[in-house]
Amino acid sequence: IKLMVGGFNEFKLGVVDFLNTEIISSYFIYINYYTFIHIITGFVMMFFILKIFKSIQKTNKKFLILFLIVILWELFELAFIASGSKLFRKDPSIDIIWDIIAGMTGGTLCWYFRKKDN
Repeated sequence: IKLMVGGFNEFKLGVVDFLNTEIISSYFIYINYYTFIHIITGFVMMFFILKIFKSIQKTNKKFLILFLIVILWELFELAFIASGSKLFRKDPSIDIIWDIIAGMTGGTLCWYFRKKDN
């Protein structure tokens, strides 16, 4: 059983290493493969926000809900990093900003496509 757990941990760390691969890294821009996961999760979260909060008429309140969720996720990541977990790695501070931008971009895409359908 130890071999299986060790193998899974190595696989997990390999995936984390891959997702942390920098695509663009500069003073103003930081994009890695996790950025695309943030876009997808932002899209999915906005989909559920639009479904759950149908009674909220103002779109900006729905985006505020998404923004708060994305911020909470980033705080959750920072807490894991501070705890020494290997699930997340410490990235440059600019990465946090780009993760938020990516999540909001995914939510905007969802909102746009849902609006276009209606």
